Amino acid sequence: MARKQHTDEGPQGAPAWMSTYGDMVTLLLCFFVLLFSMSSVDIAKFKAAMSSFADQIDVLPGGEALTEGELLNNGVTQLSDLQIIIQGNMNLNQNQDNTLPEQEDTDIEIDEENIEEKTEEYIRAGQIAESIEEQIRNEGYNADVVAVSYTSNYVKLTLQGEFLFDSSRANLRTEAVSAIDAIANTLKNQEYSSYDIQIEGHTDNLDINNAQFPNNWILSSYRAYAVLEELLESHDFDPEKVAATGYGEYRPIASNDTLEGRAQNRRVEIKVVLDSREFLISDSDEEETSIGETSDNVTSE
Repeated sequence: MARKQHTDEGPQGAPAWMSTYGDMVTLLLCFFVLLFSMSSVDIAKFKAAMSSFADQIDVLPGGEALTEGELLNNGVTQLSDLQIIIQGNMNLNQNQDNTLPEQEDTDIEIDEENIEEKTEEYIRAGQIAESIEEQIRNEGYNADVVAVSYTSNYVKLTLQGEFLFDSSRANLRTEAVSAIDAIANTLKNQEYSSYDIQIEGHTDNLDINNAQFPNNWILSSYRAYAVLEELLESHDFDPEKVAATGYGEYRPIASNDTLEGRAQNRRVEIKVVLDSREFLISDSDEEETSIGETSDNVTSE
């Protein structure tokens, strides 16, 4: 009887090269996922996350931990609302009686307090600005004559130079005096009488050189002083509460390349300073000391 011929069968399963190829593709996928995650990390939140592992001698032995952690956006959202939880007796900074040491206020808490204070000041400034604007509008002067704006520190009344003065002159025109009288009557109300008044003169960048005004800086100073003089002599403003400054052409609010822009830059600004507090910086860690007058007209001794 003839023998059956034996044929060698090949190895079972996928070829050997396919395993190597699959490993390489998996590593590439992990590599690009890592690049994607690093490209969208919020640095501030990443630092906050890393700070939770500070001063530890083991892998998460306790102490500060993160909860409700979220990773990256676009499918894996970013860390948000990090909560620091002080856990029990594993913290190396604990006292022997298992009580936690007092923690100083963090920079984040200080920033939140500052933001809240600035927000309140901004709201107060807006209310004062609206009140002043209403009174001026009732006197018959629109925004083309007296524009009202504000920041958290002051309310600003802007008067156009062409309305106040003739070209290259620093004498108030008759209609300008009437407008300043209306502003003065508003600012002399008791609710504004404690605030400082800063008057600032501005010009365009066209050169001026005559016997009275050698340059724009001097012209702007004389124009600011003309408004100041009207407040002092005609309305008896307190000299301690008012001041005048000339800025010349160096603080434009529009381009000097056009007639309209130069007209906007020729102006006088009357600023009602709502907060003139000064703080003395000391070398100690104590709180900064307020000196001088405050917005409520209170002096620290």
